[in-house]
Amino acid sequence: LQGTLFFLSDHALVDHVIQTNVVVDEFECQLKCMGNNSCKSINVHRGDSNGKLSCELNNKTRQMKPGHFKKKKGSTYYSSVQASCLDISRGRKQTTKSGQCHPEYKGKHCETPVPGWSSRHPALSCKQILEAGNSKGDGEYWIDPEKNGSSLKVFCDMTTDGGGWLLIYNVIAGGTVPPTNLTIEKTYTGVSRYRNNRMVISPDGMRELRSRVSFTQLRFHCRKQQHGRTFHVKTAANSFGEAVAGFFGGDTDVIPKACGSFEKLKGDNSGLASKCAEWGSENGVYNVGKWGHEGLKGLHLHPAFIAYYHHWVTSPVYDRWECDDAAKDLSRGDFWKIYVR
Repeated sequence: LQGTLFFLSDHALVDHVIQTNVVVDEFECQLKCMGNNSCKSINVHRGDSNGKLSCELNNKTRQMKPGHFKKKKGSTYYSSVQASCLDISRGRKQTTKSGQCHPEYKGKHCETPVPGWSSRHPALSCKQILEAGNSKGDGEYWIDPEKNGSSLKVFCDMTTDGGGWLLIYNVIAGGTVPPTNLTIEKTYTGVSRYRNNRMVISPDGMRELRSRVSFTQLRFHCRKQQHGRTFHVKTAANSFGEAVAGFFGGDTDVIPKACGSFEKLKGDNSGLASKCAEWGSENGVYNVGKWGHEGLKGLHLHPAFIAYYHHWVTSPVYDRWECDDAAKDLSRGDFWKIYVR
């Protein structure tokens, strides 16, 4: 045991004892642990009437085996910041800054788990992680929207437009151009399969997700190299934008208006975002100034489009891969992504 010590009275780590000794005091027990490369923590028990103590060396810590950390009257558990909170994979011999916690923990004694950084301590959403000050930049985090112990590893964009975005649609033209299929995920848990680069959440999945994390904004981002244009918008934080979130989140079938419901984001140079009054289809009429296509609720088929000119479509069935165009020309690296927060 080295560095800052953590201890807790009337507690012990059970079932991981590798050596038991009789010692004069706690310090002697700590020295025995320091001399044993397998020792990660110790339990010190009150001994017999002559004042001697029982010293147990453990090869695990309370963080490594939280289910085996028990209340035990008369015992005291000890571990060091390095042993209990540092990433054990770094090795005991590697020099580390005293007080640096294991990546999943924070606090003076590394006693507080960071929500979202591990499957054992998931957060509710990417936005919750961000607002709690626990963002470590764009990347993978763990969420459990149902709070039922079923953690999902997801991708969070923590930098664009303030961050807090959960990736719920990820189509990238990679090794196979065009992609041979899409994975239309029937439930929201499919967001954890974003790495396959053909993940799309179904309307039912969007309805589930909306009911659990109450997202209020969507962000659409696509780009094709053939024409060099990027469509990149977010729904606005107003009643018009909220209507879009409600529509795609399954709250209503009332098709929302386009103009005033979204804002352009960095990199957008699309024709679609510049002509909101020409969007959509309703009652058999095109260019009605609304989101979506009448009769279609899936995000992969015309969530935003201007008929015959500027479309959002990813469909292997119809062999249509359109981003701000009406052509199926496709290059490796072309992408379509949708986020919510």
